[in-house]
Order: sequence, then C-alpha cells, then structure tokens
Amino acid sequence: MARTVDDCAKRRLVERDEIEFAIRFMTSRGVKHDDVPVQLARYYYVDMDEVNAILAEIAGRPATADKPKPATSRLRNVA
Repeated sequence: MARTVDDCAKRRLVERDEIEFAIRFMTSRGVKHDDVPVQLARYYYVDMDEVNAILAEIAGRPATADKPKPATSRLRNVA
C-alpha cells in the first residue's frame, strides 16, 4: 500500500513573533480583528489563546479570557 503525500496539509504557526507578524499583515490588508482567528485557523494550526492575547495587545486591552460579569439584580425588593 503506497502512502500519498498530502499537499493540502496545514503548516503550524506556533512562534509568537510569526503569529504577530501574520496578524499585523492581515490587519494592514483590511481584515477585521474579529475575522483574524478564523482566517488563520483556515490555513494554519495555530494556538488560539496566543492569537487572542496578541489581538488584545494590539487593540490595547487586557488579554483576559474571563470578563467580569456586571452585577445586575432582577429581583425586586418587596416591602
């Protein structure tokens, strides 16, 4: 049984500087920040946590996965 070479295999994009370069390249070409992870995952095996951290740095916001939930109460005070 012969093994076939898969020409459609994805490359790994794992180095932080390579990921950052790809993100900056894509955003300079007009790709929105929300679309960057989708486009990268289409062509590369990429660490999504690292992508999100770099996107957060570029946008100037903290890179946290857990957003604090607003303290809203739907209960009425009944006297």
